[in-house]
Amino acid sequence: MSLPTDELSIATGSTQAGPERRNDELKLEPVRGAVLVVEDDPSSRELLVELLTQWGYEPLPVGSAEEAEFAVRNKRMDAAIVDVFLPGRSGATLMSRLRERFPQAILIGVSAMSDAAMARKCKGLGADLFIGKPVMPDKLAQALQSKHTSWH
Repeated sequence: MSLPTDELSIATGSTQAGPERRNDELKLEPVRGAVLVVEDDPSSRELLVELLTQWGYEPLPVGSAEEAEFAVRNKRMDAAIVDVFLPGRSGATLMSRLRERFPQAILIGVSAMSDAAMARKCKGLGADLFIGKPVMPDKLAQALQSKHTSWH
């Protein structure tokens, strides 16, 4: 149901005439999507969560592959940022499982070992993209917004 323009002004308490102003006040823009963040380093995980939140995504932060599998058991996931090297079960194994369960999601592998061999390894595991650490915000933003041609 949509409200007529004059009711919209009353509902928001706005007397501004421009539609851009009303949209800002109503926060009508939907969340861009749920993004699983699998990073064992708490400070790196926190930074990724902060960036994703600022960009309008709904981050789902976890510190291990086991936590990740539990966290997405009953949730929708539109994208995942997965550290390839995690304690316990590896991020590599997790990426393969996420690809099977969420074939349409953007899957991004990250690692401090950022060379061509690691990028190929991530591709082989079902990742759409690979980003070396430290993760640069502009590269991450491009990866999440990409209309990529999937490798899988």
